[in-house]
Amino acid sequence: MKRKKLVLFVSAAVLLGGYTVGILGQPQGSLTQNQVDAPNTVQNQEDIAKSVLDSTGRSQQYDLQDLEDVTVYFGGDVTGNKEDVVVTLNFGPKNTVVAAYTSDGNVYEYTGDLGDFYGVQNVRFVPVPELGKDIVIVREQINESLGSFQQTDVLRGYVYDGKNFQPVLNTPQKIESSWNDIWNQSEIRDESLWRRVTEETESNWTGGEDPALTITRYQTYLESNNTEENQVPNDDTFQEKDSRVVVERFYWSEKWKRFILKEATDKETGEPVAIIEDLTISPYQLAGLTDQKDYGIVRQDGSTDYVTKEELEF
Repeated sequence: MKRKKLVLFVSAAVLLGGYTVGILGQPQGSLTQNQVDAPNTVQNQEDIAKSVLDSTGRSQQYDLQDLEDVTVYFGGDVTGNKEDVVVTLNFGPKNTVVAAYTSDGNVYEYTGDLGDFYGVQNVRFVPVPELGKDIVIVREQINESLGSFQQTDVLRGYVYDGKNFQPVLNTPQKIESSWNDIWNQSEIRDESLWRRVTEETESNWTGGEDPALTITRYQTYLESNNTEENQVPNDDTFQEKDSRVVVERFYWSEKWKRFILKEATDKETGEPVAIIEDLTISPYQLAGLTDQKDYGIVRQDGSTDYVTKEELEF
């Protein structure tokens, strides 16, 4: 039972908890047009990385000798300036820094820090007319070995509030998680059985006055006949045991200043809450693993929590 909770907790924590966002750094550097246009030259990479680390207060955290890649994403209107860029610095697994810059016509000045990420696959910008600016959508790649061998892609959305970047979306885009029943630390030793859940998605952004994200999730549950305890078996040893397709729609809420699934009322306090994660459609449910909570919510004070459906009134 402890293992089951651990697997689900790790997955849920990744979504609702996220990483440190909006760390306010001192504006100690800017980027030139040449650096932004040609970020892959050795000198420009080092200069960009130094400016980003200085601006975000990470100069003592990262060594430029460990820098693997610098990427500049164009086309953003993060501040309403329409000439914003997002820069990612890759220092290896679990160490990617993401920051935003805006052009003043001569140089790109530091705007804000989106945070540290495991790895970034891409960055895109989603216009929200009500805000008069774009939301930054970061597709993060996460590899973990806590409770299961898990590979997850997560969409994380951020909006600039004039001072910091605030999180407005967290939802998985891809999941592959494998574990062995023998890892269960119960008094009764389980037999060796490798299990796996996967989720592939199709995502459709709807723009205009009512921005929304519709996600179709293709989920499968598989088992392997390989009984080796410590190494994940080859893919061809896994056989599909169950599958399903679920669809959910996140829509932009001006009231909550973020993407939500729906609204509800907390029965105990009577306060409205916004549902931002639905645990009842987790692919782990196909494996018979259920958590004690049903929804991830955000409250009016901005705090987040996990609750059961019995605690809410729809």
